[in-house]
Amino acid sequence: MKKYNKLRIEWDCRRGMLELDKIIMPFYLTHFHELTDDKKDIFIRLLASTDLQLFSWFFNLAKSQDVELQMMVEYIQKVQKIIIN
Repeated sequence: MKKYNKLRIEWDCRRGMLELDKIIMPFYLTHFHELTDDKKDIFIRLLASTDLQLFSWFFNLAKSQDVELQMMVEYIQKVQKIIIN
């Protein structure tokens, strides 16, 4: 089991867009501990993306070229019950 710097991850969950704050932080607080270490690593990689990238992925304006990141976005959308038409 890996050791994760939870304070650093929580800081990285804070975004410059309110829309992203309402998606990412609640997911982190509620579901991060349930993820496997591999999925945690993917989530941390996701946090390295820009706000514009995250916004476009979470609101289905574009898809990530990275399959793992896209799968994480879709998982977060599912568990956070995000419905975008």
